[in-house]
Amino acid sequence: MSLTKLISTEIPPLKASETADNGLLIMDDYKVKHLPVVSDGMQYCGLVSDSELYDMPDGISTVGGLNLAQPCASLDESIFGVLQKASRGKYSMLPVIDGNRKYQGYITPQSIIEELACLTSAEMPGGEIELESEDRDFSPALISGVAENNSMKITSMLTEPSGSHGVRAIIKLNGPETSSVIQGLERNGYRIRNVRHGDSKYSDLMEDRYKALMRYMEM
Repeated sequence: MSLTKLISTEIPPLKASETADNGLLIMDDYKVKHLPVVSDGMQYCGLVSDSELYDMPDGISTVGGLNLAQPCASLDESIFGVLQKASRGKYSMLPVIDGNRKYQGYITPQSIIEELACLTSAEMPGGEIELESEDRDFSPALISGVAENNSMKITSMLTEPSGSHGVRAIIKLNGPETSSVIQGLERNGYRIRNVRHGDSKYSDLMEDRYKALMRYMEM
């Protein structure tokens, strides 16, 4: 997946030769807490925060004199890599650079959330099954096969560790009927923890998770 569709250029970067006051004015205009800093040739210099601009030490007259953090994503980065970098530093934006470190624009937490909603089929109707198994017994291929044997397809699957040796998964189906798939999964040793039929409860669940992610990334 190309990051191009997620990149925005609405907020101008701050030139390394500009002052803290100029940066704070841009932040105030666009209601952001970070700005990319670039050289005159649009080479990426780093990301500056509002607190750094407020606290610029005496003797430093321009932003380029600061020791700037270097978070950024490359154009060939995956959405998961972008998510990891954005959440690690809780940035309000993540600059994107090309192979020569030339600034291309930025990605916001909101655009990441919208892309994840698309990738996980959050807006598509369908039933949801939450299951658990031992790590050694967990098989996405088997789970998909059970769904297909019951004339269903899995449109997305989210997984996470459960305990010391387990896996918890939430699968989204392309239809609301889940009973036959549940029976097939139980016959194969999977423990069913929760079931949601139709699209409304699933969408509400995903929306809650994305909102929680958004709050975490904007802290």
